[in-house]
Amino acid sequence: MAAWIGSWITDHAMPVMWALGYVLTLAFIPVVLIRKRYPAAAIAWCLAIILLPYAGPFLFLTFGVHRVTRPLQKKRFHRSRFIRQFIESIDDETHEAHFKEDGSSGGGWEGLEGLACRVGAARACSGNATVLYHEGTQAFDDKLEAVARARHHIHAEYYIFRDDETGRKFVDLLCEKAREGVEVRLLVDAIGSRGAKRLLKQLRKSGGRADTFLPIMPWRRRWLVNLRNHRKILICDGQTAFTGGLNIGNEYMGRSRRYGYWRDTQLRIAGPAVLGLQRVFVEDWDFATGEFLSGSQYFPRPIAYGEDRLQIVWSGPDLKYESIRKMYFAAITRSRKRLWITTPYLVPDTDFLVGLKMAALEDVDVRILTQSYPPDHWTAYYGGRYYWSELLESGVKIYEYKRGMIHAKVVLADGAWGSVGSANVDIRSLTLNFEVNCLIHT
Repeated sequence: MAAWIGSWITDHAMPVMWALGYVLTLAFIPVVLIRKRYPAAAIAWCLAIILLPYAGPFLFLTFGVHRVTRPLQKKRFHRSRFIRQFIESIDDETHEAHFKEDGSSGGGWEGLEGLACRVGAARACSGNATVLYHEGTQAFDDKLEAVARARHHIHAEYYIFRDDETGRKFVDLLCEKAREGVEVRLLVDAIGSRGAKRLLKQLRKSGGRADTFLPIMPWRRRWLVNLRNHRKILICDGQTAFTGGLNIGNEYMGRSRRYGYWRDTQLRIAGPAVLGLQRVFVEDWDFATGEFLSGSQYFPRPIAYGEDRLQIVWSGPDLKYESIRKMYFAAITRSRKRLWITTPYLVPDTDFLVGLKMAALEDVDVRILTQSYPPDHWTAYYGGRYYWSELLESGVKIYEYKRGMIHAKVVLADGAWGSVGSANVDIRSLTLNFEVNCLIHT
């Protein structure tokens, strides 16, 4: 009997299964070619579907389709409201004093200030005071101090929020502030902070608000594994903000046995540029919770605290332009003296690769500082090294950080323009994730 069943499967079922597999292949290849914007990605997915007739289509549907779902469409629709609110929060006197009147004009190094406006960034503004951190301990202490001094609201948004000593200390303070009557809102990424559920529940019980960004919901056909919120933002009373590469967790304090010292870059901002980060947060919060935040209590009249000229730029799959990618690329192509880049994950697309090589060939001092062994992500580690030989042959200097983990995301061009934020120089950050950077104009 068993032999007969085996023979029947071989003679009838197997040919049907093979035929179905090839039908799926033929059906999905046109879908891949339509969906994928970059040729290299399209070729890779086509090969996966051809070589893996059943697994390939499944993997593509899970990881390769980056469709804009109804929540993302709502996010786009609400953007006009946020833009209007952002502009209305700036009176004429403050606008004249701190914000460039015409965002389409040049301004800044090689006109990048105006270019950023045209691809969707906030207006550049003067009057800011900034503090630059290169590691997590001091930055975390200053964050706790800013949270402790908040009187009206605390807005926090992180990709990774650990349920460890660091995460619990931060949440305990947020709970204390919520019990004092301060409005506390915490937004974390559903994938990056999947272990933080207990902390979110603790904050809700104390009167704070907490939610997750784009949770996986199979029953609602939401499988957006790739579209993650990689932003790191903390805003207190609309006057002080922190952004950069630091998440909330022990490893970012240098307390990881695997990595040891954790080198990162973080900015503390006081001044008009905080409104740009506030706008990013309230858009994300509205997207995740449906609560629309408006009014002068969230967008107070800007006050000058210093002389730094800053500009907030953000990117994501809900936007028309890949804004941060365009700003990075513009810095690469317009640099004339030096281009220094720090990124833990160096996986450039073809345009970036050519741009970096051409800059080096034109005698620009191109230096890239990236992570050494052991990496936190092996795929990105080996994927990035695939490009090293081409870059080195063109004159690009590549350095490995040996003391511990390098997690900073910094681009410096000609000593006149800089970027600090959450976006790495890799395809995931520049095309798939929700990111935010602060541009520094001199």
